Formats: sequence, C-alpha cells, structure tokens
Amino acid sequence: MSISETSKESAIPVYTLRHTWLAIATLVLVISIVAATTWKSQTSLAEMHAVTDARAQARSGRLQLEHVLSLLKDIETGSRGFVLTGEDGYLDPYRQGIKVLPDEYARLKRLLAPSLPPGFTWEQLDTQVKFQLERAAAIIAATRLKSKTIIEETTSFAAGKQSMDQIRQRFNMLDIHQVQQIATLNAHVLDLRRRTRIFSLLTTGAAIFLVIVTAALLLRERYLRRKLEEFLRQSNQTLEARVIERTIELTTAHNLLTDFATEQERAIEAERYRLAREVHDQIGQIFTTIKLICHSTPNNNFSPAQQAALDQAIDLGLASARRITTELRPPLLDDLGLEAALQHFAAEYSRHSKLSCVIKIQNHQKLSAPQALALFRITQEATTNILRHAGATEVQIAGSASNDNYLLSISDNGRGIDLDNIRPGAIGLISMRERTMLINGTFRIFPKKNSGTCIEVRLPLIKNTS
Repeated sequence: MSISETSKESAIPVYTLRHTWLAIATLVLVISIVAATTWKSQTSLAEMHAVTDARAQARSGRLQLEHVLSLLKDIETGSRGFVLTGEDGYLDPYRQGIKVLPDEYARLKRLLAPSLPPGFTWEQLDTQVKFQLERAAAIIAATRLKSKTIIEETTSFAAGKQSMDQIRQRFNMLDIHQVQQIATLNAHVLDLRRRTRIFSLLTTGAAIFLVIVTAALLLRERYLRRKLEEFLRQSNQTLEARVIERTIELTTAHNLLTDFATEQERAIEAERYRLAREVHDQIGQIFTTIKLICHSTPNNNFSPAQQAALDQAIDLGLASARRITTELRPPLLDDLGLEAALQHFAAEYSRHSKLSCVIKIQNHQKLSAPQALALFRITQEATTNILRHAGATEVQIAGSASNDNYLLSISDNGRGIDLDNIRPGAIGLISMRERTMLINGTFRIFPKKNSGTCIEVRLPLIKNTS
C-alpha cells in the first residue's frame, strides 16, 4: 500500500470525527441554552410571583386602611349619636368598632410594614388613635353620668373632629404611598414581562439556529459516514483478497515445506535402512568369517587365553553390529509390526537403564508403515527424555485404536514437567512435535495429577498400504 493510499484511509475517519464532535458540541450548546432559558424562566417567574405578592399585599393594605378608617368613623359616629340623642342604640357601631379595631389595626401594621412613607412612624398614629378612642369613651361616660345630652359641649366635638382629621391625613398619606407602591410594582411587572419575552425570543431563535446547524452537521456526518463505510467496504474486499492470496501462498509454502520434510524423513529412514542392511550384511558377515577362520586354525596357534579374548572380541563386535542395526532400523518393525518392535525396545531399554517398562499395544495392524515408524521414533525420543530428565522408575507405553484414530500414550512416575518453564529449544520435544505433524497427528504433553508426565500422540487411521 502506498503512502497516498494510507493518507487517504486516515483522512476520512478524522474528517468524519471532526464533524461528529462539532455536532455534539452544538447539541451541548443547544442543551445549555435550553437549560439557561429554563433557569431564567424560573427566576423570572419567582420574581414575578414576589412582585405580584407585594402588589397584592399593597392592595390589601389599601383595603385594610379603608376598613380601619371606617371602624374609626363608626366609633366617632356612634359616640356622637349617643351624646346627641342619649339613645343607647347609637352605640352599636361604637361597640362593634371597639371590639374589632385592635385586631384590624394590628393587621394593618403587618400589611404596611414592608413599605412605609418616608418620615412616617406608627407612634404618632398610635397616639392619635388612642386619643380618639379615649375621647369617645370619655364623652360616652360623661353622658351616662349626666343622664342628659351635652349638645352644648361643642368644644369636645371640635377636638374630636380635629383629631379625626389628623387621622384621615395620616391614613391618606399611607394610602397615597400604597398607590405609588402599586404603580411601581405594576411597572416592574411590565418590565419583567418585556425582558422575559425578549430573552425568550432571543434564546428560542438561537436554539432554532443551533438545531439547524446541528442537523446540517449530522447530515454531513451521515454522508461522510456512508462514504467511509463504502471506502472501508472496498478496503475490506481488497484486504480479503490479499489475505486469501497470502493464505494460498502460505499454504502452498507450508505444503512444500511439509512435503520436503516428509521426503527428507523418508530419505533419512531409507538411508538408515540401507546402513542397517550394510552393517548387518557386511560387518556381521566379516565378524562371522573371522570367527570361523579363527576356529578353523590349528589349536596350537593361539593360547587358551588368547583364543578366549579373540572369541569375546568377535562376539562383542557381532553384538555391536546387531545393536547398531536395531537402532538404525529395527527389523522387527518391518517384519512383525510396532508391538513386537516396542516389546524388544522395552526389554533392551529396561536392561540398560534399570527402569521398569510396561508395554500394552493393541490394534497396531491398523497403522500404516510410516505411522508405525513415526510412533516408534517418538517412543525412542520420549524414553530418552525420561531417562535424562524425569528421574522416574517406571514407564508405561500404551496404544489403541478408537473411532478412526490411534492413540499412543507414554507416561512415567517421575517429577513431572513444568509447562511454564520448558527449556527453550528443547530438541526432543521439537522432534516429537515435528514427527507428529508429518503424519497429520496431534501432539500433547502435560503433567499427571499425582506425579510424572504423560505424552499423547493421536493419529488419524488410514488404509494400511504397506
């Protein structure tokens, strides 16, 4: 792949990602605007409620002013009517006013407490109201004591009228201030509505604009994503074709290597077979001829000791020739099969190594000649490894056929193998694995539960053509 193709492949994902992040940022901005609008609406609504409540309180204050002033008027009128007529019925408004005035006057103070005119104090009004009530009570009491009208006491009425006028002035001052307060609150409400409306219009317009921008970015991102998907699909197709091509090349190379290794193994075994025949036929015959020649000479040519040493050397040579022949190519393997070859090998192995070797081979006739030879070589390598590294006292070799497969297991009672600490480049294990692969088998080595190591070789059974 060229540099320009690599740049093209990396440019499309980055460009798409950039538009995606812009769309996400725009959406976050829209959400922020909506949240700000909601917050502003809530604060404006709370402020509106506060102003409305203050305005309602001011209006209630005006009504309460009128009500309290009416009660004071009832008290003044009732006391005058009783003084002028002497009839007790005129005291009903007075009695009702005296009864409810304290609570209503206290409520008036609470309603007007948040906003009072500049320079106004309740002490002055309290003094005037108290004077008015005491004056009314006094003239009523005086009238009852005299038991006659006191219409001639005009000075008392003049004082009452003057006190009532002052109370009206103060009530009027409070009322004017409440009217001004209501007007101010009305203007505040109108301003709040205007500002809220402007803010809503601005935020709505901004949100609509950002939503449009977000939609455009998302559409652009969708277009680029489809373009990227098409690009990736074409790249995948190209990559798949290259992978298939490379896989075919690797498979071909692997097959060539396998065929070469198989052919080399066959050549090695053929050479071993040839050498075994040469050693058996040539060297064995030479030692046999020498022994016959020595025995055919007159007895007095060699002393008894020399004759015995010569016979021993010749016998040792013949035994070495047989041992070399067996190691190069066991004749029992070709003549009687895997079971007989392994039995003989186990006997020799036990005799030289002092290890107990148990052989249990079944169905060996189902193995082909290359398979039998491979299993024999694997057994040789495995027992050599056991003798060198396991520290075992017993080796068990078992083989049997099952479900079109042949399983050979080699186990010992030694110290066991640590699969995590296998020595790198262990030639024995590599050799056994390669021999297993050459006959299309599977190789497995693992530690046994109690102690020791087990090797399993599983082969697919084929028609024996040997």
